[in-house]
Amino acid sequence: MKNRIPVLLIALVISSCTCNEIKEKLLPSFNVNIPEIRLTVPPLPKVLNDEIPVGALKTHINMDSTIKANTAGTFGADAVHFVKVKKLTIKALNADHQNNLSNFETARMRIFNDTASTDIAIIQFPRTFSDSLTVTPATSPDISKYLRGSDLNYNLYWKNRKTTSKFLKLAVQVTVGVQ
Repeated sequence: MKNRIPVLLIALVISSCTCNEIKEKLLPSFNVNIPEIRLTVPPLPKVLNDEIPVGALKTHINMDSTIKANTAGTFGADAVHFVKVKKLTIKALNADHQNNLSNFETARMRIFNDTASTDIAIIQFPRTFSDSLTVTPATSPDISKYLRGSDLNYNLYWKNRKTTSKFLKLAVQVTVGVQ
């Protein structure tokens, strides 16, 4: 009788769900850190009214392997229903009192592929000295279609509040929730 209960439970779940619903019920939710992004911001001798694009950047990611590692090989990227940004942490590795995150007013991170793009984070920086900042987006779009390949393509934009006088080295860590 004990062996029949799990079989009956699985049969009940399967009979009441579509294939996608079954995957959704069986795939556990988990968070993944995308490989850290390192940037060097050149000195910004002027404060402009508009944001400045950094340009197209790329970081390697293998979401299929990551999902398999987090599900004991049971699921891969095809089983994912959605991926959303949970947290973004920015650290100024060589900050000082004249050159730190408070020199920036806002920043925006946009990911893209060959057919679409979406903003994943909009950051408001503090007005006082800061060498690190963690942002938890209030809302986050589903970015699963941008993570199907082997590289994550993104653009960064920022608007400075004050000038900077040296190259500022930044480390950006993005944590995504997978379901």
